[in-house]
Amino acid sequence: MKRIILLTFVLCLVASAASAAGFGLRGGYTLDPDQFHIGGHYDVGIIFEPMRLVPNIEVGFDDNFTLWALNADLIWDIPESAFSIGGEIGLNISDYDGGSNSDIGLSILGDYRFNEKFFGEVKLGLADSPDVKFTVGYNF
Repeated sequence: MKRIILLTFVLCLVASAASAAGFGLRGGYTLDPDQFHIGGHYDVGIIFEPMRLVPNIEVGFDDNFTLWALNADLIWDIPESAFSIGGEIGLNISDYDGGSNSDIGLSILGDYRFNEKFFGEVKLGLADSPDVKFTVGYNF
């Protein structure tokens, strides 16, 4: 059942990305678990002043297991600054040899926009999320 939900979410994200101005790609490295991750996001934009919503999907991988993360980031762009801060809630699905596990995770985040297209982001896990996640991304 989890795989069906995940596949449906991915297909919806890809289908909407074709015409989405807020679509982007992301990737990086996490600590605990130590994994590389890749994924995509869609910047919905301002949902209420001054917060914007950025749902994203990421997959982390190493030799031991795969971690799927379906996230919703709520971000506040600091006025007259390239910095942003925010929070994240997500569904984290660990897929390993012999089984799987899912948890609802919480993180806080900070990011820096190098320009309109490129950004860097750091997330600190508060509950059932990777301890630290370093991500770089590109917005189309």
